[in-house]
Amino acid sequence: MAIPDFEKLKSLYPLFMRLRDSCRIFMFVILVIVLTICIASFSSEAANHQTETCNVLDNELAITPPMGWNSWNAFETDIDEKKIRQIADAMIDSGMRDAGYTYLVLDDGWMADSRNGDGDLVADPNKFPGGMKAVGDYIHSKGLKFGIYQDRGHLTCQQLPGSFGYEQADMNTFAAWGVDYIKMDSCFAENNGRLSSEDYTLYRKCITKAGRPMLLSISDFGNGAWAWAPKNMAQLWRTSGDIYPWMDSVYYCADTSGGNHSIHPAFNGLWQFAGPGHWNDPDMLQVGNLANDVENKAHFSLWCILAAPLMAGNDLRNMSAGVKDILTAQEVIKVNQDPRGIQGYKVYDNGDHEIYNKPLQDGTTAVLFLNKGLETADITVNWGRIGFSGRQKVRDLWARKDLGYYKDSYTARNLGRHGVMLIKTGSPGTPLPAPKPLPADKYMVTKKGTTYLSDLYYIWKNGNVPQRDKNFNDNLITIDGITYDKGLGCRGNSKIMYKLNNRADTFNAVVGLDDSYNHDETGRFRVYNEDLFGNRVLFDSGDIPKGSPAKNIDLNVRGVNCLLLVFEGDDVLGNWADARVFAID
Repeated sequence: MAIPDFEKLKSLYPLFMRLRDSCRIFMFVILVIVLTICIASFSSEAANHQTETCNVLDNELAITPPMGWNSWNAFETDIDEKKIRQIADAMIDSGMRDAGYTYLVLDDGWMADSRNGDGDLVADPNKFPGGMKAVGDYIHSKGLKFGIYQDRGHLTCQQLPGSFGYEQADMNTFAAWGVDYIKMDSCFAENNGRLSSEDYTLYRKCITKAGRPMLLSISDFGNGAWAWAPKNMAQLWRTSGDIYPWMDSVYYCADTSGGNHSIHPAFNGLWQFAGPGHWNDPDMLQVGNLANDVENKAHFSLWCILAAPLMAGNDLRNMSAGVKDILTAQEVIKVNQDPRGIQGYKVYDNGDHEIYNKPLQDGTTAVLFLNKGLETADITVNWGRIGFSGRQKVRDLWARKDLGYYKDSYTARNLGRHGVMLIKTGSPGTPLPAPKPLPADKYMVTKKGTTYLSDLYYIWKNGNVPQRDKNFNDNLITIDGITYDKGLGCRGNSKIMYKLNNRADTFNAVVGLDDSYNHDETGRFRVYNEDLFGNRVLFDSGDIPKGSPAKNIDLNVRGVNCLLLVFEGDDVLGNWADARVFAID
């Protein structure tokens, strides 16, 4: 709708004044109504246009995995205005920006320990005397994007003011400062009284209302956001706990995204939940903080093949030439940034040796060979594992060198501990088929009637994985002298999430310690709606000692998307016997 032409309306004033009083009153009322409708329509259209513009831009964020630098791994809370300006300068001088690293993110520790008199967030005046707007302006002046940290709880992890209760105010503040990226942490969020999906949906709405496109990064320590977060809620979500500068931590974080650490092995990692605009995040890079460049290269190679966000975390002001070469290796980065957006997945894993495959948009594919073992090894990929046959061209992406043509297979030779080789093979043309995702009916409720949870693949897990239709020791499930054919046999501690998909009406189970358990520790069964942060407990058995009678669970689960089953008790054997849901429609 066009803006009302008030100059033309003013020209009607002399005619209006020649009318009789009663007519003038009538015409005045009509004029007020017309103006009100015009202004309201214009305001609504403007607001809708702003929302549509923000949504369009939000959808364009993170079409490829975000690249940048985050302050935490290098400095933790020891950040200030001078240091951040120096890092911005170093991103330019080192070639990091030109290599694709555009976000400069300030992690926890930037804010004052209390809000101002208006309830707004303010920078720590000692660390950032010029304020955060000035910091953002400097970052933007370098052709970079400004990222910032906040927490959805009432406090941040460093016990500075969190956003709970100030959600819209804080997003408005960030928009006014020119923020482009928000890392939203989850410390103390269990006190919010909201599900994680409710929390992050609220932030997405607040960001949209703030009127500035801002990328939202879910930092929830890997509590299954891929299961409960729709693709339009955030652009990335953590799959792991915090990463540390040693290889066991790097491999653990990688396995939460590319392996079965956090999900049923049938999924072969989390690749089917990633793609343009929504990425699995195994945490920030420790490249430059590890023991040597062999480890740095292995770490960077894994993050690139897994299409993980590349958020550097070293001190860019004094990094070595070797570290710079790793972080700015263009042919390796292109694998990560491939616009097709397929996350690499394992095609081989014997415990010590791994091979990952990542089909690319140009019809070729990237293959990563990794030796986690102690001994030097040769690792071979047969072309059939990655959709090829016959003779294929091979290029070494780290060496930036064509290696020739190889028939039926290729062998990466003499890989030492943490050694990697990243190749690109095949010829440009029609893209290779993407891997087939696990069908929905294998891991979520999709049909009417009864579905036993032991017939579904879990979508998130932490701790001991239950046995399906057996007790944990692979024997019959028996509670209080009664044997059950169906159920989940656990050993504490065990947390398992199943996706009900908002389809189920009731959840039923019989719970108790397995009759074979003969020690004195107690067990405890709890059922949650969604993840632990929501603290939405649907059932709590209390502590159960051995010899206790079974307890029956009969719950209304209408509207529950994900159901979390928690069994606690050190090495205690417990059973979710006959665990099942029923869907009316």
